[in-house]
Amino acid sequence: MNAINENKQTPPRVAEIIGYDSGWGCGNYLCEDGPYALRADQIMHRLRALGVTAKWRGPLGLKFLGRHDQLKTKEMTLPIVSETLTRLFNCIKESIDKKHIPIVIGGDHTSAAGTWSGVASALRAEGNFGLIWLDAHLDAHTYETSKYGKWGGWWHGQPVSALLGHGLPQLTGLGGMKQKLSPEHISMIGIHSFEPQEDAFVKKHNIRVYGLDEVRQRGFKTVYAEALRRATAGTSGFGLSIDLDCFDPADAPGVGTAENEGLDPAEVLPIIKAAARHPLFKALEIAEFNPHNDKNGKTRALIEDIIGSVFSESATDD
Repeated sequence: MNAINENKQTPPRVAEIIGYDSGWGCGNYLCEDGPYALRADQIMHRLRALGVTAKWRGPLGLKFLGRHDQLKTKEMTLPIVSETLTRLFNCIKESIDKKHIPIVIGGDHTSAAGTWSGVASALRAEGNFGLIWLDAHLDAHTYETSKYGKWGGWWHGQPVSALLGHGLPQLTGLGGMKQKLSPEHISMIGIHSFEPQEDAFVKKHNIRVYGLDEVRQRGFKTVYAEALRRATAGTSGFGLSIDLDCFDPADAPGVGTAENEGLDPAEVLPIIKAAARHPLFKALEIAEFNPHNDKNGKTRALIEDIIGSVFSESATDD
């Protein structure tokens, strides 16, 4: 059995699928349609075949909170972004309170501020929760440095700093003005596109970043094992946040902010297999599904494979 998950299997709990149908945080609204393009029946069937009780909460209706043609700047979208995150926060907190495992599917990655604030708040684990973050980007701008952002410095470039308590209260204040995560429990894997200001932020706060080159050199299995140890070292739980643009665009074309290279799903999925059976696993987030850029349903199928892998009954045999 894979040493990453050895002796840490637990019976499955209830998985609750929540659609974060929002592109308000990125200025590119195509990701808001991601949750509507999912094959709910396929996901539910797959989970139930694994012995997991599955509930479909579906999209939250966030795309209908305003008109795109009237809200053309990030400052104009901030009240709506705040509302979307508050609604997601409340859904996550309710799910965790019921001992469910939320699966958030979005939608731009601003969602992370709501998802992980909700988990930490429900567990009363602010500063004591672990997060493994797969992404092409650091998403670590503060409000002050966001103007240097590659895509105009929108809110989806700020969730990591917000979870550490840096930024506007609309992003940092969910569940109270508390730092939600501590840097020593965060690991970011697959990073290869960022601005100098973000790099300075993660280095200042000692967040462990495994760049794409390091992952290729050392292997995803090795870096994930280290990240898991950091995420579970004395914490009340951990979760996975996967931005689909972490993968090679040939495997995941349906994203909003694609880069020209990325992780190989064939290497990643066997290593995250059965993660949800770990007794400390609390939530899964899959961000930035843009069905308008998808090709032959490839990214949609990858989402189904990620969920199937994370909730599998046992880890990969070596």
